Amino acid sequence: MAPTAAPRQSRWGPRITFTAPALASFNLAIEAPMTAEQAEAHALHVRISEITQKLEMNDIVPADPIRRSTSPTPEYDMSGRRINTRHQRYRGSLTAERQSLISQAAQVMPNYHPPAGFRYTTPSRITEKLYIPVKDFPEVNFIGQILGPRGRSLMETATASGATIALRGKGSVKEGRGRANSKLRDDMNEPLHCLITADSQAKVDKAKSLLKETIEMAITTPEHANTRKQEQLRALARVNGTFPDDEGLHAGLPGTVDREPSSILVVCRVCGGNGHIARDCVERQARLLHRGSTVRSKTPPWRKARQHGTQPEAHGNINLLDVMYSSFLSEVYPRQ
Repeated sequence: MAPTAAPRQSRWGPRITFTAPALASFNLAIEAPMTAEQAEAHALHVRISEITQKLEMNDIVPADPIRRSTSPTPEYDMSGRRINTRHQRYRGSLTAERQSLISQAAQVMPNYHPPAGFRYTTPSRITEKLYIPVKDFPEVNFIGQILGPRGRSLMETATASGATIALRGKGSVKEGRGRANSKLRDDMNEPLHCLITADSQAKVDKAKSLLKETIEMAITTPEHANTRKQEQLRALARVNGTFPDDEGLHAGLPGTVDREPSSILVVCRVCGGNGHIARDCVERQARLLHRGSTVRSKTPPWRKARQHGTQPEAHGNINLLDVMYSSFLSEVYPRQ
């Protein structure tokens, strides 16, 4: 059955009243006392039946213009067709709502059967926003404590909760960096917030609780007592290579943990020992002295004399150079 067009309101004609169609052959009244669980199951069943009837009758867009949402900026696909018409937006929202309600009904009612023709699809991801009170506490660095060094704290929170967390809004992007996506640019006009996305409400709630703990600690705890911020600063110093190794100075004090000094991790490449480098190795210095003495012992006398700037010594009445030259000639031209 094709949908009939809604009559247009005219300033000269009679006032038109819009009435929503009732559910066909379905009793909405509660005729017997119910428990809280039964009432919840009944409400889910009624809402699922209502959405199913709207989708089948194609009665999706509200007839009253006042109840309609504001039309967003038109979006088109690669073929030039618009993909966010009013009819598509309302059908998509109703389909997603029915999908979520059927999942809840399957958990509440074990013997529940979905409506005829229903196809279970991949559950749509749940998205919620957690706004950060930047205006109330401008002196607190919320972004730094949420992100952590190189974003590690935010990744740990996302891993613990199982949700995807992203910072959006004013101040989430450094000046000079733009966003190509139009949706991300629209988020920049909103206050600073955390965008939480997950496939279940439990993961979203856990991520929100972890982020609220971080925000509450940043507000109520002074900087010198904020253990989370101190640990983040230590981790950042380790990443940058500027962390001072002074942990051994406080060994034995109450509330401290004794750690192995960093000198144990240093291995000498000459002797293989720990605690020193090759430049300070005693065995290397001894090897160098021994090597120098060996070289000096093998140096001929005439080279030693030339190094010291003196003439070679005579061996008796014969010059040492003449003796060496004679031995060289005897080797080259042996006597027959």
